[in-house]
Amino acid sequence: MSEPGWRVRSGRPADGDLLASFTCADAAVGWQVEVEQFIRSQLINWTFDPHAQSGDPRLLLAFVTATNELFGVAAHERVTLQGGDGARFNATKLELLAIVTPWQGRRFRTGERASDVLMSTVMTDISARVPPRDARVFALVHEDNERSIALCRRHGLVDEMSRPHPDYRRLVTLHKPRATDRARS
Repeated sequence: MSEPGWRVRSGRPADGDLLASFTCADAAVGWQVEVEQFIRSQLINWTFDPHAQSGDPRLLLAFVTATNELFGVAAHERVTLQGGDGARFNATKLELLAIVTPWQGRRFRTGERASDVLMSTVMTDISARVPPRDARVFALVHEDNERSIALCRRHGLVDEMSRPHPDYRRLVTLHKPRATDRARS
C-alpha cells in the first residue's frame, strides 16, 4: 500500500523558524495578510504560552511526504461560549487553517484537496482530545473568503451563530450530544 502523499504532526516550539516564512496571502487582501502575519509572528507563542494551557491549544503542521514541504498549518483550542439564552457550553475554536500559496486549490494523487486533507485531520484531532471536543466546533471566517466558507461547510460547520464583526461569519457544527449530555436530560 502506498503512502497517501502527506503527513501531519503536532507543532513544536522549534517550528518558529519554519513558520516565519509561511506564505498564504495575497498582499492586496487585508484579512489574508492578517492570517499570514499571525502564523509568521504569533502562532508559536499562542500555542505554547503557559497561560493558554487551560484552552489546550493545538498546532498541526502538514507536509508533502515526498518533498517534506510544509503545505498547511492549522490550530485549534477549547473555549466556552454563551448562547443567546445565556447558557454556557464548551466548544472548540478553529483558530486557523491555512494552505501555502503554491498548494492552494491543489489535489494529491489520491484526488483529495490539500485543504480537505488538513481540515479532516483537524476534525479528527479535535474528536481525539480527551475528553473529546467535537460536540461544537466553530470558525470565524471573513465573509469574502468563499473558499474557506465552502471548506467549513464540507466538514460540517453549517450553522451560523451571531457575527462578532459585520465582516466575519461564525460558522459552527450542529450539536453532537454526548452520552453524558443525554444522561443529564
